Amino acid sequence: MNELARQRFDEACDHDRAGREEEAIPCYVEALELGLGDPWRSQALLGLGSSYRNVLRHADAISVLSKATAEYPDDDALRVFLALALWSGGREREAFELLGKVVVDTVDLHGYRRAASTYFDHIE
Repeated sequence: MNELARQRFDEACDHDRAGREEEAIPCYVEALELGLGDPWRSQALLGLGSSYRNVLRHADAISVLSKATAEYPDDDALRVFLALALWSGGREREAFELLGKVVVDTVDLHGYRRAASTYFDHIE
């Protein structure tokens, strides 16, 4: 494991928790560039995307989180934060569809999973 990458990730998290997203962003970026490995990589991508969203860099947030969900398709947290970024970026319909898919994939729908999935695929 790359110790410097992990150190930069920890710094990013500290900044993030303190509400200093602008300071967290370069730390996340550097940690990822240094080859931060799993399980921290997906968390760093989520933190970076969320920080971009919080500083109103919606296109950057959507880009990071879209790539992250492609890399980690089963990570529901990444999908939820992508939905938030999409919503904040003015892409409300896509956000609602994605959030609906997370719900369909994770919540007990009492036998209505297939119907709900179909409805979310065809929102008007």
